[in-house]
Amino acid sequence: MNIFVTIIISIFCVFALVYDICSFISWSRAKEKALISNFWSLAIIILIGVCGAFINNTVNSILLIILAILIIPSAITCISPEGIRTALFINNGISPVQNLSYEYGKGLFGIEKLNLFLNNKKLVNGFNLGIKKPKTVKMLADWYGKHGYENPLTK
Repeated sequence: MNIFVTIIISIFCVFALVYDICSFISWSRAKEKALISNFWSLAIIILIGVCGAFINNTVNSILLIILAILIIPSAITCISPEGIRTALFINNGISPVQNLSYEYGKGLFGIEKLNLFLNNKKLVNGFNLGIKKPKTVKMLADWYGKHGYENPLTK
């Protein structure tokens, strides 16, 4: 059973490494970029790392900590003027800005959040980290459509 768990965690590590490499290549192609994330994704990653630290099996402990480190980029979203940058094997590394819209709102405990929509479907329940940076706000205002916003001059 222990060997089976080690193999499964190792496979997850390999997939996470491939995903990270493809994501970093896609992110490097963006001329301008802003990185955003949310508290809950990072909390889950920290929980995985903490669980890894308390496992008695040294190999699995090290593998879980490595896995926690490797999945950090999957908790981060890279936005650029061209759209959301994704891993290269997903839509050639980009979700075009024409299909995206955004809105700011209040989340749990009144924390400000940013919702991104792809073809009017919410991508993530809400980003909390990095959404107030001037670069992020300017990029969204200049390139992304506002979700549910109607220009009163066109009525």
